[in-house]
This record gives sequence, C-alpha cells and structure tokens, in this order.
Amino acid sequence: MLSDRLPSSRRGPLGLRLGPEPIRHLYLHTPFCATVCPYCAFHVHTGSAREMRVFVTALLREWEKLRKSLPVEVETLYLGGGTPSLLPLDAFRQLADAFRPWESVEATLEANPRTVTREKAAAWRDLGIGRVSLGVQSLDPAVLRTLGRRHGPQDVERTVAILREAGFGNINVDLLFGVPGQSPASWEETLTRVIAIGPEHVSAYELTYEEDTPFFEARAAGVWREDEELSIAMYRTAWNLLESSGYRQYEVSNYARPGWASLHNQGYWMGNDYLGLGPGACSTVGLRRWQNRRNTTDYIAALSAGQDPPREEEALSKEVRQRERLLLGLRTSRGVPYSWIEGEAEHARALIGQGLAELSDGTFRLTPEGRLLADGIAGLFVG
Repeated sequence: MLSDRLPSSRRGPLGLRLGPEPIRHLYLHTPFCATVCPYCAFHVHTGSAREMRVFVTALLREWEKLRKSLPVEVETLYLGGGTPSLLPLDAFRQLADAFRPWESVEATLEANPRTVTREKAAAWRDLGIGRVSLGVQSLDPAVLRTLGRRHGPQDVERTVAILREAGFGNINVDLLFGVPGQSPASWEETLTRVIAIGPEHVSAYELTYEEDTPFFEARAAGVWREDEELSIAMYRTAWNLLESSGYRQYEVSNYARPGWASLHNQGYWMGNDYLGLGPGACSTVGLRRWQNRRNTTDYIAALSAGQDPPREEEALSKEVRQRERLLLGLRTSRGVPYSWIEGEAEHARALIGQGLAELSDGTFRLTPEGRLLADGIAGLFVG
C-alpha cells in the first residue's frame, strides 16, 4: 500500500519514487492579505497588485516544472492563503487558463467577505470555480475586533447574497471558537445566524495559539488564558446546533449537508498524495515530503531564474505514513479499518464500552464525543 520499491523509470523531481496512482489533489498557496490577523501563523503578508501578478507568473512556472515529471490528474484544486480573492482578475484569469478545465474538478477559492464584489464573483464562476470558502470566523463584532478581522456581520450576509446571484451553489463558512472574550451566548448566536444564511458547509475550528503570533505572546504574558472546559462546551454547542439543522459532522471540525463534504479535505484525511504550490506550501508524494520555504521574494527569484524554489525535504517511512493515516482517520466519521488497531484491542474495547467509539463491518470509528478527544485517543494506538 505504501511501497517505495517502484520502477526507476517512474522518478520525478527531488529524486522521488512515484506510486502507481496519479496525484489528484492540488493546493495553491497565495501569501497575500490586506492585513495580517494576530492569530494567524500561515505565511502571509501584504502586497501590491503588481507583486501579486509577478507571484502568479512564478507559481505557474513551478507548476510547469512539476507537471512535466509527476503524474497529475487533478480532481480537487484548492486556492488558499492568505487571501486569494485579493488577486487582480487578470492574474486570476492566468491561473484559470493554466489549470482548466476547473469545471470538471472540485475547485475551491478562499475569500475574505470584504474582498468579494459582483464583478469578481461572476468572473470566478465563469472561470470554473465552483466552491467558495469564506473566512467569517464570527458574526459578533466584538469577537471580530479581537481577531483583527476587518469585516462585519453585514458583510457576510451581503457576500453570500452576491455569491448566490453569481451562481455559486457550494459555499463554506469558516468559524472560530475559544476566542478570548467570546461567550457561549455569542458563539451560539453566530452559529444560529450562520445556519440561517444557509451555507452547504460549515467549518468550526477551536482557536489555537500558534508560535510567532501576537496571540501566542499575549497568552505567554498571561493576558489571555485558554479555558478547556469552555471550549469543550462550545464544541458540543456546534455539534448540537449543526446536526439538528441538517449538517453532518464528517471530521472533528467540519460539517456538511449530505453530499457537500469537501473532497479536497477528505483527500488529506485519507492520506492521499497531494501537491502544494507557492511559498510555504507542502507536498507529500509516496514516501517523500517537501515544503517550499516561507519566503515569497526568494520563491519568485528562484523561479524567475529557471530554478526550483528553495525547499526543505524529508524522507518518510511506511510506518510514519501509516501512523498519519490512522491519526487523521480517527478524526473522521469514516473511521479506520479495525485491522489497523487490532493489536491494541484492549484499548478499542475500553473506548467502545465508554461510548467513545464503535465497531461496525470491520471499521473502527469514534463517536462525536470520542472525536472531541481524537488526538488523545490516537495516542493509545500509535504509542
């Protein structure tokens, strides 16, 4: 399943030995944002329209390099960031021309509600984007201010209306809970209003304090404290409200109406190979993993000179890949084959007895309460 003994004729860049299956998942990282939020640890920065155009040219050069030596049959395409909805339309059209036909794949675009206009939405839809993921985070103005977000609740409602008018039938809303100062009532109101807006998909993430961010520094200084019990209560509120409104939790933080689960995200959680393009983007193919360095200037310079972008590479073992699949699989409603954990049958029986897991047709899966503890439970099986 994870064989690294493949014909030498199937070699790609970086000395990779390629598996028999083509790579079906492609991620494009756009590092530009209008402002950098104080909780964000992604590789992002501000930039002019000219810089964005130069970046897109470099990204397409990286794509040409990789596609010549890797077997790629794109089924899901994800434009993330950053804020790819900031890209000028002419630069976006360049991307569309290079990656067409987007209409035949699940093509997702991340967007900040304040960057969406009728002209852009119509162009994105005409160019084949079928799914938009909105970085909403909250519909409470006070929480939005804490997060450094520049949009307001009215921007979200306006944006969803614009996207619907443009023909988008697949919209995701990203939300955050566990934010300093966020109350259970505020979180419940945000969920209720989002459900009323009617997206096909909702992602509800617990805020994490990432290193090298102002939020991390504030917590280290004692300005803010994490409240685990409150976060658990908010997780349960999200589960109860979303499930009772027709959304199904298919991963710890992700809910979708039947038929609208993200194919791209499921590719990651199933342990499939994927390619990431752009500064800071990560790729995993077979037993190799590499990440472009988080420096947009160096990324553009290298590709402009006809070179590969600066990368950090890592050789993986079969055991590591299998462990990752187990860790990710336990976070999903799909679960994992029981054969993967039968060596720890005692732990499995205990979890089932506690109502944290279930076993059916050879598949071991966590219950919604078990998924709340997924990372800790996974530690029982991977050591």
